Amino acid sequence: MRLLSLKAIFLACVLLCLAEVAFAETQSFPTCALNCIEEFVPKSECVTVTNQTCICTNADLNAQLNLCVSANCTLRESLTTLNVTDTECGAPVRDETSISILVPAVGLCYLFFVALRLYTRLAITKLEMGWDDWATILLACCAVPVNSGSILLGKAGLGRDIWTLEFSKITRILYLFYIQEILYATCVSLVKIAFLLFYLRIFPDERMRRVIKASCVVAVAYGITFIFAFAFQCSPVNYNWNMWDGEHEGKCVKTNALVVTAAGLNIVLDAWVIALPIPKVLKLQASVTTKLQVVFMFSVGFLITGVGIYRAIMLKIFATSTNPTWDMAAGGYWSVIEIDVGIFCLCLPSVRSLLSRLFPRVFGSTKEASSMGHPSSQKKLRSHDRNTSFVQLIEMDNSTGQLKSHPDH
Repeated sequence: MRLLSLKAIFLACVLLCLAEVAFAETQSFPTCALNCIEEFVPKSECVTVTNQTCICTNADLNAQLNLCVSANCTLRESLTTLNVTDTECGAPVRDETSISILVPAVGLCYLFFVALRLYTRLAITKLEMGWDDWATILLACCAVPVNSGSILLGKAGLGRDIWTLEFSKITRILYLFYIQEILYATCVSLVKIAFLLFYLRIFPDERMRRVIKASCVVAVAYGITFIFAFAFQCSPVNYNWNMWDGEHEGKCVKTNALVVTAAGLNIVLDAWVIALPIPKVLKLQASVTTKLQVVFMFSVGFLITGVGIYRAIMLKIFATSTNPTWDMAAGGYWSVIEIDVGIFCLCLPSVRSLLSRLFPRVFGSTKEASSMGHPSSQKKLRSHDRNTSFVQLIEMDNSTGQLKSHPDH
């Protein structure tokens, strides 16, 4: 793939002319670019290479130099040309690397919420660790390298124009981004799986549990499919981070199609997983305030879907970009945000459970509700007592561990 935009390359070449003002400087420019300058500048309105203002602003000359450099220079030579000429013409330097560093650094605060979840489970409610807890812990462990990787990407230059970077840093950025893709697919799958295992813990209805289990199988299949798809999208594998200079041989699948497909399925699954429990929650025998709190807590999960949509837009731009170190920066840190928000949402039930004990009048309890009117339903719920440790998300009765809801009809 040719990473340099033709327009950018050609502007760079034009500015190359300025380098001839000093012989020492011209030695740093590629011969191919100097040949283009010698051919086209004398024929232009600028006449000589010393007319810097004219060379920097003459659109026709830029277009000619653009075509010449594109045809006669390698990508590395074009990048060098563009970098020097941008500097000579005083082009503004774009740098948003700080965002790629700051966002994941703040995002690591999710570790506090995971710790709070475990504290609430083990010290406050004194309930056994469930599969959803272990899935959340695994997710938190996988998210640490995602956040750390984003910081490394920012330090390497993600968020700057590709022609302003050293060639070794371009390769490093693409290598780190390749790893990030695999970790991202792992983490977003674990977010869904952790939510679904959480639902299995709190919903005793067999029909609901079958739907949850089927959804969990789909989430696992999604994760495995796209982990392998991203890992082996290019052959050989190192072509993922070496292809940028056009000097290596290899082949890749249609990256744009892969990214859009993965993002689209991710958004659909996120929406499904977050919306799945809301109808059941609305049937809870609880005060309106408590119901609204719980529905709101689940609805916060739709932030994940929203972030996923925005990320998909950003990465679609990256898939066809000629300046990836700039264009993929937003998609990179929004991927981190999506994962961190997912972990935060997974920990919200524990936060509410803790707050309901600290501020019972504000956060309410379904204990105020009457018991279910059907003895058979009560018996059925008791049979699932070992599965119901919602950490009092919807305040289960501590003595029976039952999730109180209206029976299905």
